[in-house]
Amino acid sequence: MRPVRALVVVIAWWAAALPVSAGGGAWLDAPPAGWNRPGAVVPHAPPMDRDADPRCGEQARPPAGAEDRAVAAAGWILVGALQVFGGTSVIWGAAGFDGMCRWWSYQVFVFADGRFAGTLSPEPMNSRTDGAATQMRLYSASHVAAEFARYTEKDPLCCPSRTSSVNFQIKRDAEGAAVVPSRAATSPSR
Repeated sequence: MRPVRALVVVIAWWAAALPVSAGGGAWLDAPPAGWNRPGAVVPHAPPMDRDADPRCGEQARPPAGAEDRAVAAAGWILVGALQVFGGTSVIWGAAGFDGMCRWWSYQVFVFADGRFAGTLSPEPMNSRTDGAATQMRLYSASHVAAEFARYTEKDPLCCPSRTSSVNFQIKRDAEGAAVVPSRAATSPSR
C-alpha cells in the first residue's frame, strides 16, 4: 500500500509543478474566427511554477527592436527567429521551457507598422501538444501562414498524426491592424 501512496504523491506533485496547459487545438477544427482586435495590447506571459534548466536560456535572443521589447516587457522570453516583411514583424515568445528545453506556454505575436496586431493562436501553446504552432512563414506585409501540430489520444508525443495549416490576413483600418485567420485546412502529417 505504501508504494502506491508514494506513487500517487509523486504524480500529484509532478502534475502540480506543470504550468497550466494551453487551450489545445479545438479552435483549428471550427470555421476560422478572429480573436484579435485593433488596438489590443500584448498579453502578459502566464506565470511559470518551476525553474527551467539554466541551459534552456541559451535559446533566448536579445530584443532587436521596439516590437521585441514590447513582447519582452510583457514577460515573454524571445525565442526563434524574428521575421520582418515591410512594416510587419512576427515574434515568437515563450513563458518558459519544459524539462527538455522545449518551449512552454509560447505564443506567436504579430506587429503591423509598429503596433501590436495580435497572436496566431487564441491561447498560449505547449510543445508536443495539440494545436502547437510548429512553423510560421511571413509571405508579405499582410499575409502570414502557420502550421500547427494535431495530436489524437493515440499519437506518440514525437509524432502528431495531422497538421493544420492556417492562412492569416493582417487587416488594417483607421483603428489599427488585426491578424485574422482566413483559411484553415487539416491533413495527415507527412
